[in-house]
Amino acid sequence: MPNNVSDLLLGGDAAARLVQQIFVPDVTLARIRCEACDGVTGIGALTVYAAPMGAVLTCPDCDNVLIRVVDTPHGLWLEMSGARNVRFPAPVSN
Repeated sequence: MPNNVSDLLLGGDAAARLVQQIFVPDVTLARIRCEACDGVTGIGALTVYAAPMGAVLTCPDCDNVLIRVVDTPHGLWLEMSGARNVRFPAPVSN
């Protein structure tokens, strides 16, 4: 058990490794919870409005914007303020 909060702090590399684990699994298996209506659905069931620069993905139940994806010359941007959470299923062990 750590003695104080500073014992729990890790560097940025540890944070990057943790976040990278989120983006490795098959996103089509993920379930997303809407911040507005609390509905849960698969990423593949979201409504997509696409434009040349990016896309807006909305909740199929209430049309709340869950995800915005924009592809710019400076990089790919992902904004998810309309989602409460995204859950990836645990890997199946053989």
